[in-house]
Amino acid sequence: MAAKMKLNPGENILVDSKRFALQGKKVKFPVRTRCIVTDQRFIYFDLGKMAPFHMQLGLLIMLLVKGKPVSLPLEGMKVGRGTYFKNKKILELKAIDGTTVLLDKFEKSLDWLKEALLSNGIGLSQVGEEEWQVTR
Repeated sequence: MAAKMKLNPGENILVDSKRFALQGKKVKFPVRTRCIVTDQRFIYFDLGKMAPFHMQLGLLIMLLVKGKPVSLPLEGMKVGRGTYFKNKKILELKAIDGTTVLLDKFEKSLDWLKEALLSNGIGLSQVGEEEWQVTR
């Protein structure tokens, strides 16, 4: 089942959509999950042990299991190209505390995140080749 996601006082949602992310414990599976970008943090819903079954069991499991919200503060977040085994077409979001999320389709995910942040005057400054940091 799903835990409720609560916004902080004064926090505004910039984008609330579904994206493909790699999730799972030891082995990661591509799952379509809810991703929310606010003016303070990035939130995605972690399916945990149910990630391998999410795509195979289809609609039934998607209706029953929504996942646990995990938030990464935008302050100091690093964004860059990630890899998982041989897949190099992944966008990795990494918080200061080391929490990471892997989004599928590097180019599209990066454009999606840039547009969401720019709508509120937040930008990405390049700190390396294919690596950015969230700046206000």
